Amino acid sequence: MKTASVTVSKRGYIVLPAHIRKEMNIKPGTRVLINQEKGRLILETIPSFTQKLAGLTQNTISDTPEGVNAYIDRERDEKTDD
Repeated sequence: MKTASVTVSKRGYIVLPAHIRKEMNIKPGTRVLINQEKGRLILETIPSFTQKLAGLTQNTISDTPEGVNAYIDRERDEKTDD
């Protein structure tokens, strides 16, 4: 486990170091779950629904969340055109 020291701002913000964001694939919009356990804070990324779908549908719809979103948007457009 890697350790990094961060400072909490007056408003309660913390900044995750770049090397941790890169290693954990944390990008703007990534949801993070915070657990408090025995005086410690544990951060876990929450995969998006489209990321889960991308893994399940990689051979049929798309293998990326962006592709899944595009597919869903096309399906919605076709439904509203009817």
